[in-house]
Amino acid sequence: MGFGPARPPVTEDVAEVIAKDIKSGEGRGLTSEVPMAFQTGAHAPTDTGALNQTRKKLIVFGVIVVAVLAVLWLAA
Repeated sequence: MGFGPARPPVTEDVAEVIAKDIKSGEGRGLTSEVPMAFQTGAHAPTDTGALNQTRKKLIVFGVIVVAVLAVLWLAA
């Protein structure tokens, strides 16, 4: 299938098939157009306590890495 201006236009028959395909697939699950705020379960982390704990661990790790690099730089 070609892309750009060389691609043939979509005919009415193809447009009807695409529309029917979309309608038959509605209601079967989350689509890619669902905003993150409305996704639930494994799709979006909603536990803010876990997010804050992960953020704190990452900050502590970063501080430790900076401290080790500072000690190595000063020892050289």
